[in-house]
Formats: sequence, structure tokens, C-alpha cells
Amino acid sequence: MSTKRSWHIVRRVVRLVSAVTLAAAAHAAQAQSAAATGSAPQAVAAVMQQIPPQIPPAQAQRIVQAQQAAQRGDPQPALDALAQFKGSLLEPWLAYWAIKPTLSRATQQDFDAFAAAYPHTYVLDRLRNDWLLELGKRQDWADFDRVYAGFLMRDDPQVQCYDLQSQYVTQHADVTAQVFALWMEQRYGGAGCNSAATALLQDGAMPRDMLWLRLRRFYADGRARQGRDLLAPFLPPGSWRILEQTDAEPVRFLLDTVRRGAAAAIADGQRRQYVVLALLSMARQDPAQAARLLQDDFSALPARDRAQLWGRIGLAAALNLQPDAVRWFSRMQQADATYSPAPVVREWQVRAALRAQDWEMVRSATRSLIDQGSGDAAWSYWHARALEKLGHPIEARALFAEIANPWDFYGQLATDALGMKISLPPSLPPAPAAAVAQQAARPGMQRALALFSIDLRNEAVREWNFSLRGLDNAQMQAAAELACQQQLWDRCINTSERVKGGVDIAQRYAMPYREAIARAARTEGVSEAFLYGLIRQESRFIANIKSWVGASGLMQLMPATARLVARKIGLTDYTHDQITDVGVNVQLGSAYLGGLLQQFGGSEALAAAGYNAGPGRPLRWRSMGLPQQPLLPGAVFAENIPIAETRDYVKRVLANATVYAAILSGKPQSLKARLGDIGVPDAMLASNQH
Repeated sequence: MSTKRSWHIVRRVVRLVSAVTLAAAAHAAQAQSAAATGSAPQAVAAVMQQIPPQIPPAQAQRIVQAQQAAQRGDPQPALDALAQFKGSLLEPWLAYWAIKPTLSRATQQDFDAFAAAYPHTYVLDRLRNDWLLELGKRQDWADFDRVYAGFLMRDDPQVQCYDLQSQYVTQHADVTAQVFALWMEQRYGGAGCNSAATALLQDGAMPRDMLWLRLRRFYADGRARQGRDLLAPFLPPGSWRILEQTDAEPVRFLLDTVRRGAAAAIADGQRRQYVVLALLSMARQDPAQAARLLQDDFSALPARDRAQLWGRIGLAAALNLQPDAVRWFSRMQQADATYSPAPVVREWQVRAALRAQDWEMVRSATRSLIDQGSGDAAWSYWHARALEKLGHPIEARALFAEIANPWDFYGQLATDALGMKISLPPSLPPAPAAAVAQQAARPGMQRALALFSIDLRNEAVREWNFSLRGLDNAQMQAAAELACQQQLWDRCINTSERVKGGVDIAQRYAMPYREAIARAARTEGVSEAFLYGLIRQESRFIANIKSWVGASGLMQLMPATARLVARKIGLTDYTHDQITDVGVNVQLGSAYLGGLLQQFGGSEALAAAGYNAGPGRPLRWRSMGLPQQPLLPGAVFAENIPIAETRDYVKRVLANATVYAAILSGKPQSLKARLGDIGVPDAMLASNQH
């Protein structure tokens, strides 16, 4: 696209958005007023009849095409559609799709025109985020500061880093510590944080020690090339070549260092840094060899360096479920008792210690995580369990009592630990119809519903969540009820989870498609509660949802899996377009889940892990116990699943299933009993015989 044509498009956007009409806003205001002041059933019904907004198919197609074109960087379809959609609910989105691809050529005047046309909308704050990133890239701090003052979301760390850079450049503020903290949190660095850090490094405002620490983080995260490309310019000449060797050939580099004299390399501050980087690379690739090199050849490294390296060696071993992980974690503390590793290292120290049943290590590592401010109930639970095992039952019960609840994994386990069954408290009363109508009348909610109606889910979810800002608990419950009534089950559940001070069980644990799910559970011999718990986690009951990897429907089936299961169960007339049909999807998914349960001896924990990560991985994971302790409690197994997504998935599915079992049976439940023990088949058989 030529520069002249690009500027022409930008100017057309500005002219169109500057001429915005107020018809839609007035219509929404009238509806909201009616809902607020007319508590009579007729007023409420009048509002609800307008939901969801009806968009004719031809118009819906134009809107979707505009969105798709904007994602490709083409603003023209959105620009062409703007005139047709003047005053409509989705005009702000069309204007956004028209201007977003042109931001690299836009001016502050263009942004200001958009802001004047669409005040108090989600798309304006979305564009603020985009525009702030562009202004930061341009180093235009005057306009950046003015736009940032009105920024509401402020949840983008790259924008936060640009803001700190602006403070440094324009106010000479000391922001080094804040920039470094944000920079270290970002695995990839990111444009804004890399820019702010580079500015500080160029001026000498960031100490060289921080540069080396950030380079170590790049190496520990497997991003060595990115780190050396970014930071080598701030190191002495020739550093890039040495850094490349520490990443690509760490063993050769370390052995060459030993031959030339490890002591001399350690005594030289810069060469010592290269040694540590090479050992970090080795720790990821081969923790056992890294441990040998550190112990035999580089034991003279400073205590803090050795502590970091032992921690990373232990982490790599723990992720691979190796039994030596606990021993190497112990050396981390032996090297430097005051060393505080990255949270991920400490978390895997806990997990490795749980597998080894080293309760003293569990106690000390969880205490460290709690003291560092981790609010994850996992560490409070395992700390209490360690106290219990180490002979402190009173302190353990007090901590179990703090976190016990019927809704989440560790709250349920804590309830079990107190010797109680998991029972559900009374539900909140339903949200009043008038309160639901008030939420339905809000422009942001109407835009979200309109976007949902044409299946622009990503935009709809963002619009919906933005509209939840500032709602009190009663309003939040009403918004959740609106979503439930519109069968937007993911928004129904997620919004209800934000309500504090009670639970609307019918919302938070919705049970749509009851007939199809109950029938599939009976047919395949799968617990209905387990099936509901898995679907709630997989799709939040959105029937037509499709993941980025191609999984579809309520049970998120991959096409190949669906075809295989269809043949296996004799569904001869199955075609791919049926994959989002509720009955067919649940029939196929429950058959697949039933097969996993059979394969794993009825273990719901292993079956859930296999459903998420494929059946091959749990076959390896179930033998994570040590030779002298081949069986592990199901909770220890779940905590040690090496893939973060699957670890979280298994916990949530089993916690969901426990709640659904309480709802369906009307009886108290036990998550501990549902989890059972996990181990290799021979160990499981021996355990059952005893």
C-alpha cells in the first residue's frame, strides 16, 4: 500500500469517527432508564425483549469480514462499512478495525478524534493500549504521558515499562529497580521493557550486575539467543561469540575452561559470568552432567552462584521427575542458606520433596513461598500437611481450617484433612429480574451480546469483561444471570465466580444439556459428575467453541480423535460437521473418556491427565513415585504433573466433579477418595490386595 493511500485511509477514518451519531447511545440510555425506574414487570420485559440485539445476516457478514481483514492488516472493509453502520451498537468496533492497522502511520490528532467520537467505550481503552505501544516505540513521551493519564486497564507490562522510561527521560526519575523487576518478570523481555532497560543501560543507570542477572534469566528460560542479541552490545567486544558458545556448545566451553584453569576463570569476574551461563545451559540439557561439572570442577564458584546453579539443576531434574532432584535442591541451601531462588524453583522443590516424602524440605520450602507473599492455597495446604507429618497437629489443623472450602482443589483437600466431608452451603437467592434488566440495558453489555450473536467471541469477551468494572456483588450476580439466560455459559460461570460473599450455585456450576450428558454418562459408564466437571473445564459449555489447535465442541475433540472414536463405537454415519452437535460431541467425548478410565484402572486423575495431554504421558507420569514408595497420593501426583496446563486442568476437573457430585447426589463428598492413590499397575494391584 502506498504512503499516500495509507494517509488517505487514516484521514477517512478520522472524518467518519468525528461525525458519529448518538442514536445508539440514546436508545441504550432510554432502555437503561426504563429498567432502573420501571420495576413493573412490563418495563423489565420491554428491556429483555431487546436482548440479544438482532443483526441481519448480510450485515453480520460484513462486520465479520471487516474484523478478519483488520487482523490481516487491511482496514478497507471496516472503513467501507462504517457509513452503513452509523449509530449502531457495533460502530465503535468497526471504527477500531478501520484505524488499528494504520497506527504506525497515524498521528495524535487521529487518536484524539477517535477518543472524542467513542468516549467511555472498551474499544477506546483498547486503542489507548495500542497507541501507547506505538508512542513508546516512537519515544514520543509528551503524547505518551497525555494518553497514559486516561488509560483505564493498565494491565500491559510493556506499556508499564514505557511509562517508566518516560518518567526516566522526562523527569529524571530513578526507575531502575521498577524497570528491572518488570523486565525480569517477562520471559521474552518485550518491546517496552527491553526499550526501558536499554535506555538505562546506555546511560549507565542500570548496574552491570543487573545486566548479567537478566542474561542469566534468558539462559534459564531457554532464550539465550534472544538475550545475547539484546545485551551483547553492552558487553566488551567479542562477547557475542563467547555467549554463542556457552549456549550452543556448553560442554565444550566448560571443558576448555577446565583445561585452561577453572580457578583463573572463576577469579576473573567476566569469565566467571560466562561459566555460570554455560552451566545454566547444561542444567536444562543434562542436569546430571551439570551437577558433576559443578561439583568436581567449579566448586570454587561463589556461594550465591552455586546456590543458583544447584537450584536450576534441581528444577530441571524435578521437571523430568528424576529422583536426584531432592538431593540437588538440598545442595542449593547448603551452598547458601540465605539464597532465595525464583518462585518456580522453590515450587518445584516442594513438588520433588512431596514425591520423596521429605516433609522437612516441604515445610521449609512452603514456608519460604508463603513468606514471599504467594497467595496460592497449594503452599498453605502442603505446609499444613508437612506440619502434620512432623508432629505439629494443632498448627496443621489451624492452617487447614483457614483454607478449607467446598469450591476449589486445595480447599476441598483441606476439608478432607479436617476429617469432614465436602458439603455445599445454601445458594444465594436468584438475582431479581429488574437487576438483570438493568445490566441488559447497559451499552457495553449490549455490544458484547451483539458480538456474541455473530460469533466474534474474543471481542465479545473483552467487551463483556470491561463492562464488569465497578459492579458491586449484586450487580455482578445480575450480569452473570443475564449471561445464563442468554446461554453464554462461559460468561455465566466466570462472572458468577467474581461475586463475593456467597455463591449462586445454579450459575457457578451450571448444568445445561442435562439430558444429553446424563445419557452419555450412562451409556459409557462414566460418572455424570466427572463428565460435567470435565466439560466445565474444557469448554464452559460453549457448544460451538473451537480452540486454536482445532479442538471443537463441548468436549473439545480433535477431528482425528472424533473420527477414530466414531468408528470404534459404530457411529457409521458420522461426518465432521457433526462435531459441534451437542449430542454427538458428548457421545464421542464420553466414549473416549470412558476408554481412558478403563486404561487407567478407573483413576479419574489419570484419565483427566490423559484427556488433556494425551494418554501416553500419564503412562510415564504414573510411575513418578520412588522405588521404596511406588504409590503416591493422588494429590501429590496432580501437583507433580510437569506440564502446567495439564496440572491445573486435572485439579480443576476433579474439584469441579466433586461439586457436581454433591449437587447430583445431594450427599457430602470426598476429593481425597476421588483422587485415590497413583502408581504403576503392579503397585496398585499389591495395594488393592492388602
